[in-house]
Amino acid sequence: MEKNSKNLHPRNKFNTEYDFKKLSRQVPSLKKHIVLTPDERQTIPFRDHEAVFLLNKALLETGFAIKNWSILEKSLCPSIPGRLNYIHHLADLLGVQKNKDITILDIGTGSSLIYPILGHQEYDWKFIATDTHIPSLQHAHGLITKNSFLKKAIDLRHQEDTAHIFKGIIKPGEYIHGVMCNPPFFKSRDDYRQTIIRKNQKLHKEEESTSSNFLGLSNELWYPGGEKKFISQMIYESFDFRDQIGLCSVLVSDKDNIKPLKAILEYHKTPEVKVTQMTQGNKISRILSWRLK
Repeated sequence: MEKNSKNLHPRNKFNTEYDFKKLSRQVPSLKKHIVLTPDERQTIPFRDHEAVFLLNKALLETGFAIKNWSILEKSLCPSIPGRLNYIHHLADLLGVQKNKDITILDIGTGSSLIYPILGHQEYDWKFIATDTHIPSLQHAHGLITKNSFLKKAIDLRHQEDTAHIFKGIIKPGEYIHGVMCNPPFFKSRDDYRQTIIRKNQKLHKEEESTSSNFLGLSNELWYPGGEKKFISQMIYESFDFRDQIGLCSVLVSDKDNIKPLKAILEYHKTPEVKVTQMTQGNKISRILSWRLK
């Protein structure tokens, strides 16, 4: 059995070791990917796309009663423990846990629909799930159809204008208790390719190799100006909806982006700004959150 990474949120059910026997009973195709570490613990090769997908599928089926979960080909495969971490931290920031009257806006929900699934199953929240990519929304709709208990909890909405985030999504008179978002990181396809090449060189792979275990659709991976530009746009648009949004939050991968983003919020005299550190093993990310009133 693999000892799970420490430092997950205290309420994260995946702080304990994975029970690979139980998981492979639920998803039998996972079994062929299980290997032993030198100290005889079970694990999977985490650079194997199929193995990672099947592990996450099994975690959703055993931990959250989700059936027939899948993702679009070549789209991001979310880490269930990591995504659940964000949900728990958001609950702390909101100061609420189980509450069917809470509405969360998930920006860029993707084909996996992962944050709405976890947030509803863990805390009974309702979700508005948005995306610019119609095939991802169609796939997400299929997941809801296969899990009928999600139908009344998740409202899928297409963002038709890629230049906007909240505009065209939040309806007049609608109130959003919390916003969450895992934004695109790269500035362009070339930025993504060059990053992968540098990473592979460090790993002693082929000098110009662009192969990577980090897959994703273009709208998931890059945005003109990258992460900082996307979050800046999100901040400025949030000011126009200050009467309709309780709390905004967004994941920030690059720590160097925190200072300039906070500066925008502070310049506009935003009443409450917080940076919450989130860890999963050796990986550290940050949640930037702000209240508008």
